[in-house]
Amino acid sequence: MNIKEVERIYNLSNLSLENSDKELIAQKFNKVLDFIEVIFDEDTTDVDMCEYISRHKAVFRKDEPRKSLDREKALENAKDTEYGYFRLDWKL
Repeated sequence: MNIKEVERIYNLSNLSLENSDKELIAQKFNKVLDFIEVIFDEDTTDVDMCEYISRHKAVFRKDEPRKSLDREKALENAKDTEYGYFRLDWKL
């Protein structure tokens, strides 16, 4: 991952990034990506599939309808809005 990709990720996430941190962040991303590559290279041929934890006790709350947030409250911290909706910058 290069600095341009780091800038793009931070821009899409609406996060600010100091110029001095860009190289460090790129290195950290690359370290994580390298580790993921090691995981993908592991041979799991004889490993049983495990899609759930058998002893896990999920606690669910009853689903009860409630009044929604009013539009003004929902949008008050939005970076940008248009016509009463969130406005996203889709620069790729």
